Amino acid sequence: MKLLILGSNGQVGHCLAEQAEKKGLEFYATNSSQLDITDYSKVAEVFRQVNPSLVINATAYTNVEKAEDEPEKALEVNSKSVGNLAGLCSKNNVPLIHISTDYVFDGTKDGYYQENDPVNPINSYGKSKLAGEQAVIANTGRYVILRTSWVFGRHGKNFVKTMLNLFKSRDELTVVSDQIGGPTFAGDIASAILRIAEVLESRPDFSDWGIFNFSGKEDVSWFEFAKSIYEASRQKQLITKDVSIKPIPASMFKTKATRPQNSKLDLSKIKNVFDISASDWKSEIDNYIEHYLQ
Repeated sequence: MKLLILGSNGQVGHCLAEQAEKKGLEFYATNSSQLDITDYSKVAEVFRQVNPSLVINATAYTNVEKAEDEPEKALEVNSKSVGNLAGLCSKNNVPLIHISTDYVFDGTKDGYYQENDPVNPINSYGKSKLAGEQAVIANTGRYVILRTSWVFGRHGKNFVKTMLNLFKSRDELTVVSDQIGGPTFAGDIASAILRIAEVLESRPDFSDWGIFNFSGKEDVSWFEFAKSIYEASRQKQLITKDVSIKPIPASMFKTKATRPQNSKLDLSKIKNVFDISASDWKSEIDNYIEHYLQ
């Protein structure tokens, strides 16, 4: 197996490259400064040079707020370039693993979202990611689209890092309490992807191509997530002062982009097909803080 990992400077891409190296896998990783994913000729050249047996696309335009001002740019990165990549994979008979998001849903469903539930994104980022899914499906038949949510890792910007910085600088903060989802550790997403890669390599007759959900459990609100981060940081003595965290409705937290109220994902399909279990975000918060302290 020879992997081509695109987007190795992102939260998940960084973990993919790290884990692939630890596993002794043959891989070639590119970051956004090395390869502009929107430049088809350069992507095609890398494809020819590497001649991969599997492509993992971890590239994305991920700034949800900025996407409201730059919807065309978000579409170019998250959809047009993805369609071109899927076409290259199809032309070379190479499977594609592509990362998507819970934001393809509008968040109005009661209960857990399954992969075949109706999609209805409510912000520009979600619309661009849905267009990316559609571009994959239209351009290749051998694909795994992994929808995930509330990603945090040790690299790049994320909610956990933001909260730890706020705990240090403030005595009181407010956090949205009526949006629910499953925080997902970037390292666990990388592990899930490499597990999928192993299954695809070991089963030449694999036919369960399609969309799969993967997220952390248990599902919580942003407020509950923040409280868990605070409690872990106090326990590990990273934060030594009292910080008051107060819940507020999303309607009181003004943003350009509207977020889904319900981002809970049903994970039974990925368990049944690939034997992959949910990300244990609570234990990873502890590990994250240990890493932060070091």
